[in-house]
Amino acid sequence: RREPVDHCAAQGQGTMTALNPTNMQLRSGAVVGSHLLPPQARPAFEEGTRLLFARWTALTLAVENQWGGANSAEKAHWLLQETIQWFYKNKEHYADDLEEELDDALLHDFNVEAEDNSPGELSKALVSLYQECMQGNFNTVHQLQAAAAAAAAASGAAKSKRQVVDRDGTIMGEDSGNEDSSSDEGDDDMDEDMAGPSGMQQQQPKEPEGPIVDEDGFTLVQKAGKGKGRR
Repeated sequence: RREPVDHCAAQGQGTMTALNPTNMQLRSGAVVGSHLLPPQARPAFEEGTRLLFARWTALTLAVENQWGGANSAEKAHWLLQETIQWFYKNKEHYADDLEEELDDALLHDFNVEAEDNSPGELSKALVSLYQECMQGNFNTVHQLQAAAAAAAAASGAAKSKRQVVDRDGTIMGEDSGNEDSSSDEGDDDMDEDMAGPSGMQQQQPKEPEGPIVDEDGFTLVQKAGKGKGRR
């Protein structure tokens, strides 16, 4: 219980100490408003949240395959912003509560039911990230930034292929973008095989001119479209 304030004593002192309504310490030692993230730490927390969302495979596949419709990317961005605001609006942050929010968003916005416990893992990582940023610790954010930069460099060096995945996780195929060139190369190879080593079209062997006489003295007569006969 708070003690009554002696206004006369306060006036006698001539000055009164101004209290910050968002961060007051009570006699019990509890700090009111301690759940609020300092403004200077919010950019780091929001950047870390964005990087964690980028590593969420279930959401990434939902956007790439447009399981939430043509505006799947917009829905994913909205979910990211709503998650950030969830931390700013709530005084207490429990991973279980956030997990329910993420599960509901996947189901209603993308028609996806996550069975890999990824919403729970992401929720725990986000709550831990928030607590670290509250303490001015941004090591996790720096690690996420370094990992994202390394992944981007590796992706740029290697030839990327886009996988088409069904909602149950089955890979339907790959789109490498080289189908036309492969088809053209196949046509060229076929033409080269027909042309032969010299590059010229192979010609049918010419029919021998004049009568053909065998060893027994018989003359061979050739007829168009029929076999050879003897006379």
